[in-house]
Amino acid sequence: MRWFYIPNEGTEGDQIGPRMAFEKLHREGVFSAYKAYSYLVRQKALINHQDALNELLETARAFAPDVIFIPHPGNRYPMDSGFLQQLKNIASKPKLVLYEEDPYGHLVKPLNATIKAVLAESDICFLGGTGYLAEMAKKAGAKKVRFALHSYDSQRFGTPWQPSLSRRFDAVMIASLPCIKRIPWLFMPGGRNRKLTAQALYRQLGDRFALYGAGQGWKNAPFCKGKIDFNKQGEAIRDAWMSVNWGQFDEIAMYSSDRLPISLACGVPHITNYQPGYEHVFANIPGLFIIKSPQEALDVALYILSLTVERRNELGFQAAEYARKHLEATVVYGNIVSVIREQLFDNQENQIFIR
Repeated sequence: MRWFYIPNEGTEGDQIGPRMAFEKLHREGVFSAYKAYSYLVRQKALINHQDALNELLETARAFAPDVIFIPHPGNRYPMDSGFLQQLKNIASKPKLVLYEEDPYGHLVKPLNATIKAVLAESDICFLGGTGYLAEMAKKAGAKKVRFALHSYDSQRFGTPWQPSLSRRFDAVMIASLPCIKRIPWLFMPGGRNRKLTAQALYRQLGDRFALYGAGQGWKNAPFCKGKIDFNKQGEAIRDAWMSVNWGQFDEIAMYSSDRLPISLACGVPHITNYQPGYEHVFANIPGLFIIKSPQEALDVALYILSLTVERRNELGFQAAEYARKHLEATVVYGNIVSVIREQLFDNQENQIFIR
């Protein structure tokens, strides 16, 4: 299978997880050929957007892929149905696959024109949630809607460490809290409970609780330490006895951000809010505590602090082992590739891709 990957990257190579996964599949012979084309980076280097579209089309034509895999398209690089049909009609007649990890809403953060076009032209799409998100995709014209978990890359997170017997903080939260149209009380879906969770932890834990994140919603919060570099969040998590989160878009079934896999991979117990369907995808994971209110988040935090250090570290180790086996990028993307082979190509009598 000839795999053409079109990553959404500000800097070439910054999509570490999927690149690791696809390079591994190429080494193992699952892909007979593999090419990554960082289309946003190339657009910056070219004179205008039309030149960028032309180069993408010619690059695809020269590579002759069986699959074009495009994650998280958007209006920074507009693509309409006419262009996408040109991509699909090159000589190799590739399948177009969308992977969209982000959450969307009907009023807040609606689907943009480009993602709607890609959904309509896709042969199969993978979403980071189901429920109304899947319904939005179907309404946009998606033919096959499937679910895929968020993942973490093992280059930056879950690296080997010796769990310490003392930590700077009892609990840490890594979470932004933007306000819609800069109105102080108007948050993204789930934002209010995110703030209430942080406030409840601070009232009980005081300066043993720390939050890292940006956004107007944290203005003047005494527990907020400011924004943290994405690559440094693992260090912050490992300097606390637990990490805590209340996700945004908390009504999307089965949805979680990459906060969940990253937190588990770091080897520290993690508390997160329930979303519909979690009993199917995140049930009975040691070290993962799923709660239904900000008060319950505090209750569970106090329970974890009531355990011995040895037991806390044991739970963290078990959480990291689960993440390594099920949520690491090479595993998650490997599963996606397997589903694509089974559902888009198996009807071709187990075709061997030898072009």
